[in-house]
Amino acid sequence: MLPSVHYTISVTEPQRHLLDVTMVIDALYSATLLLQMAAWTPGSYLLRDYARLVRNFHAYSDNGSLLAHKTDRLTWEIETDGANSITVQYQVYGYELTVRTNHVDATHAQIIPTATLMYVPERNDAAYVTIVAPADWQIATGLDPLPDAPQPTFVAADLDHLMDSPFEVGLHTRHEFMVDGKPHALVIWGHGNEDVAQMVADTQRIVEAERDFWGGLPYEHYTFLLLLGGPNAGGGLEHRNSTSLLLPRHIFKPQKNYDRFLSLTAHEFFHVWNVKRLRAAPLGPFDYTRENYTRLLWMMEGITEYYTDLLLVRAGLMSHDRYLERLAADIVTLQTTPGRSQHSLSDASFDAWIKFYRPDETMPNTTISYYLKGALAALVLDMMVRERSDGAKSLDDVMRYLYATYPIEGPGIPEADGMQRALHTVVPGDYADFFARYIEGVDELPFDAALRTVGLALDWSYKDRIEGSTAPQPKLGARAKPNDGRLQITHILDGGAADTAGIAPNDELIALDGWRIDESLLNARLGDYAVGDTVQITFFRHDVLHTLPLTFTTPPPDRLTLVPVADVSPKQRRIHRDWLGQRDETDGASATRAPSGVGSDEITREATRQPT
Repeated sequence: MLPSVHYTISVTEPQRHLLDVTMVIDALYSATLLLQMAAWTPGSYLLRDYARLVRNFHAYSDNGSLLAHKTDRLTWEIETDGANSITVQYQVYGYELTVRTNHVDATHAQIIPTATLMYVPERNDAAYVTIVAPADWQIATGLDPLPDAPQPTFVAADLDHLMDSPFEVGLHTRHEFMVDGKPHALVIWGHGNEDVAQMVADTQRIVEAERDFWGGLPYEHYTFLLLLGGPNAGGGLEHRNSTSLLLPRHIFKPQKNYDRFLSLTAHEFFHVWNVKRLRAAPLGPFDYTRENYTRLLWMMEGITEYYTDLLLVRAGLMSHDRYLERLAADIVTLQTTPGRSQHSLSDASFDAWIKFYRPDETMPNTTISYYLKGALAALVLDMMVRERSDGAKSLDDVMRYLYATYPIEGPGIPEADGMQRALHTVVPGDYADFFARYIEGVDELPFDAALRTVGLALDWSYKDRIEGSTAPQPKLGARAKPNDGRLQITHILDGGAADTAGIAPNDELIALDGWRIDESLLNARLGDYAVGDTVQITFFRHDVLHTLPLTFTTPPPDRLTLVPVADVSPKQRRIHRDWLGQRDETDGASATRAPSGVGSDEITREATRQPT
């Protein structure tokens, strides 16, 4: 008989950023009991060792205190002294506002179960969770309430259900809507320049569009937990029937910024199916104490990212031209990232534990985002399926086939060839070359051939050009940020002018040819030179002044416009309309209009792809 567990989480000292946890474990039959804390949160692939935030741990039974000690960084061992029921109490500190950490203050408590609740290893207990909070605070969670409980108490069917159900407790607002007779709630903590009525209406359209894509809603109710923070806030984390969203409080205007809310919401909600139910084989049941490796994060996250904006277009929440602008910006970002020639999508997925969530100054040169490149690989794959089937099938059909073939209670998508087999089943053919070159290998994605399927061509140019010429303005080949009026180098891009000259990360740029530069002056000064010119660049390194010669090399193109091919065929026009969800010939007009070109500084989805 497995022990039953009842947790009580009390928010009695929010000003100290503490949660008080009481854990009652019944039906014990051993002399010792092990309790563990999770080391990570599913969906955020980094060991975080939440046990470091625990304090004041002690255990007792009806007969008094029990001996307890830690056996490793995550585990406590308790001598039960023959008791059939014991109580454990401890506190958890939480004051980091992300979607995978607790944040407690005088206005709310975001409670992440993996960061809060101990569990009995090797067991899969159902659990009750009681929340004790100030009387004027509300509680929002994806868990179902226990009927007729004297205090707010919620029921988790098993450990994974418990760990996958965050709580937002506090002074938030709740806004409800119905889809297919099922209740949905947008819960908002914080305030900025949001238009709540518009957000609720748009969130409902996202739910409806993604329901239409998959063919139904696989839950009884769903909760969007939206936290509004400072200007650098950002992130999203998917859960079984809820999601945690974090955005800057003034992100909702203008429309290009509001797109970030729409994209984040659409992305995390797509995970209701792709990840939370349709999953890579290693992603569940979870071992919460160690890394859970998969080479399919490009599929779990990248394909989700591909459909994020595409479904916004189909839902009528993003214009066709705006979508093509954002797609072009994503291609620019990838093609100006040197790491694309070093790290495959498969390896980037596998290495998420040591790379994606631990970015450093070498990251652009050594790896790629499996979100970004995964989305663009999905685009190419979608176009391949559409071309091979003469427009009768698409990646949409492949995803629905996978969802029907690998249900939540099954073993998950096989790592080695599950995706290839699904593709072959939906549209017979050989996909081995695609996976060898673009998923396991580092060949350049064939954007020209792919986008020709929908009548589009890539027109590359330069965002900054020498006045009166098509020649590019010189670039440093580095990324920098302001620091006390100076420009501090954050990244050196392999093969660029700064790399060749010997500039290093953390150098503080002072002058070009003796003329002072800062963030506002750099671009203007670069406009005075041409590719091939040599300048003297002055900088501080470890507080020592240096000057080095720097010769400007030809930079890679950083401006892309997606334009219609000459003489768009009826087939290309038909596939284009189906791809973007256009309903008739008149809707297809946008396929013949060239959107404005975008450069690498365009506001893109990259802000939502940061490690969370």
